[in-house]
Amino acid sequence: MVVDVSVEIAMLARLAATPTVYVRLSGLRDDPAHLEAFRGASVILSPFHRELDDPGMPDWVRAKTRFCPGLSASSRSVEPRRRDTILVVYGKGGAGGDGDALAAAARASPGLDWRVIGPVSQPSSCPDNLSILGWVEEAESEIARADLVVGAAGDGLVNAVIATGSRFICLPEPRPFDEQVSKAHRLAALGAAVVIERWPQASDWLGLIAAARDLDPGVLNRLHEPDGARRAADFLLATAREGMPRASA
Repeated sequence: MVVDVSVEIAMLARLAATPTVYVRLSGLRDDPAHLEAFRGASVILSPFHRELDDPGMPDWVRAKTRFCPGLSASSRSVEPRRRDTILVVYGKGGAGGDGDALAAAARASPGLDWRVIGPVSQPSSCPDNLSILGWVEEAESEIARADLVVGAAGDGLVNAVIATGSRFICLPEPRPFDEQVSKAHRLAALGAAVVIERWPQASDWLGLIAAARDLDPGVLNRLHEPDGARRAADFLLATAREGMPRASA
């Protein structure tokens, strides 16, 4: 059984003597409940690169983990870039965007085209270089075409940014076990993103954008696995057939 995050289901499977592959998300999940789920699993699967793992995770947990980056994107995008375009991404899990704060950021950088996807309040006055698109069907295409992406540190967005090789300004949101904060700190330590703890003052944006453009794109290349979904599927099939394969590959 593949257990997607739920400790309770992992414990139930253990009581029923059913082997499990436990999906472990980011953050420092070293509480007793999670550690017991990890101990009971045949193997652990994490949908991110090993270099993004929280350094505080016990060595035995990391050794038991199969890291599977690239699950949300099968290949690096070939979408043409929109020069001088900033894409701000909001998902369902957060509070959404402040339209007036976005308008202020756009006014402070008149040479840039700001596009915003996801839930956002309407600004009282919208500058010409700000487009609020709301929900879009092809978020990955918007991310791939952007010169620079601004958003949180959830797995979906981070994996999409890595897959497209976009420059990234990361604003982690509060989550249990510091899931997003932990990943953001690792992105910053690797030089894969510019990380800020809260929405900045409008006057700070030009400096942040310049810092993000100076990031080395080779870091994202190292974190990318273009065949991630297929490799994860092959790993699960091998686990079902043969028991626990080598987890650290």
